[in-house]
Amino acid sequence: MDFEKRISDYGMTPEQYEASFAEITAKVQGNSDKDWTEIIDQYSIPLSRNTLRNACSNVYGSVFVKEYFDEKRRKEMEVNSEPITDEPAPLSLPRYKEQTDVNKDGSFTSDRLIEINEENLKNPEFLLNAHGYDPLEWELVSARNSIWNQGGKSGVKNLYASKINVKPRTEISITLNKIEEFFNRLDRNYSKPEILKNNSYLDGDKLLLIDIADLHMNLQATLFSTNNEYNCEIAEKLFFYVIEDILSRTEKYNFKEIIFCIGGDMLNGDNLSGTTTKGTPQNSDIHYYDAYEKLCSMVIKAIDILKERCKVSVIYVMGNHDELTGFKLAKYVDAWFRDDNNVEVDYQPLPRKYKVFGKTLFCFAHDGDIKKLPMLIADEAREFWSKVDTTEVFLQHLHTEQILLEDNNIRIQRLPTISAKSKWSNDKGYSSKRQCKSFIFDFNDGLTDILYTPIKNV
Repeated sequence: MDFEKRISDYGMTPEQYEASFAEITAKVQGNSDKDWTEIIDQYSIPLSRNTLRNACSNVYGSVFVKEYFDEKRRKEMEVNSEPITDEPAPLSLPRYKEQTDVNKDGSFTSDRLIEINEENLKNPEFLLNAHGYDPLEWELVSARNSIWNQGGKSGVKNLYASKINVKPRTEISITLNKIEEFFNRLDRNYSKPEILKNNSYLDGDKLLLIDIADLHMNLQATLFSTNNEYNCEIAEKLFFYVIEDILSRTEKYNFKEIIFCIGGDMLNGDNLSGTTTKGTPQNSDIHYYDAYEKLCSMVIKAIDILKERCKVSVIYVMGNHDELTGFKLAKYVDAWFRDDNNVEVDYQPLPRKYKVFGKTLFCFAHDGDIKKLPMLIADEAREFWSKVDTTEVFLQHLHTEQILLEDNNIRIQRLPTISAKSKWSNDKGYSSKRQCKSFIFDFNDGLTDILYTPIKNV
């Protein structure tokens, strides 16, 4: 039979016919969503829709198709196969056009030449492996095999043209054999990572944040009236106790910078009258002049200690008890260290202060409206807002530790205090754990450590 002539009578080349036949086969097997009319138009098939669909006596009939492909394989064998001799056939496989197709339903069709025996023809796992599909991940949908070639008279070798349709498994069936196979495939050359000692400073530059909030240094509290004792002498002792505790516990770190907050109610009174900034009377243990002079000396000494480790950024935070005194303190510190390149002082009298370290934006304030703060910060610090990964907001004022907001890469928290209760807070029944909370930040990774310095038995 002259196949090419028969095909040419339909106005097609052998290549067009084979492509159209593949499309029709996919349609019949349910692997194509194309309509019969679409197939006819695509390949210019001179048949009606119904004729093509019900084809049996034309070039798409089963007899013609079988004979066509048998003849095609025979011709290819004549070209590619070596003459049969008494010697064993060569081990190399004859040339075969292997291909893999991805179907619209997500399945795969693989067509390749494989060496297989009669027993394995019915073994789905063998067929999957022969086509390069892991039986643990793929399921055999259908398979079609036909003999392709035989070797010489001695050492007969059966080759099969194997075409399979596979789809990914939705439910993986686990058996003891499959578990064993999985572990047998694991790499046995695992080596434990090297554990470095004192490597905390190797993971990026660090920043230490110290905010001894609400010190209320000249607050007078007695055991008789408040059930706790507090004055300038005790405040000074606790202040340096916190500094020493933090530095001794952070010796392993290589800090690039230390943020040291001042102000924020470091003094309990703001004037000679012994009142807060707004005029609320306070109980003071020493005269305002003496308290201010002692506070300045304490802060200068603390900064001298801190700058031995690294650069110190001093940030003035406005308080409600000592707004004016805190500003004077900040100006005093700035003047003292004016020629020291290791000390930087931000003394601006602003309600909110900002600073950036690596991927973190810091905001410092004595108090604030929690609902309004995120948008307020985004507006005031718009040049930094979009360039950082996280925003850390530190508030003071209420003498208790609180996480007020933690959402959308912003965290607002209130810091505790080391100060004792005043008579007013004691009478109101306010109580909180006395401690200082300090922080360690990595340049790239943000917050990495929190240090608590508790105050006991003062």
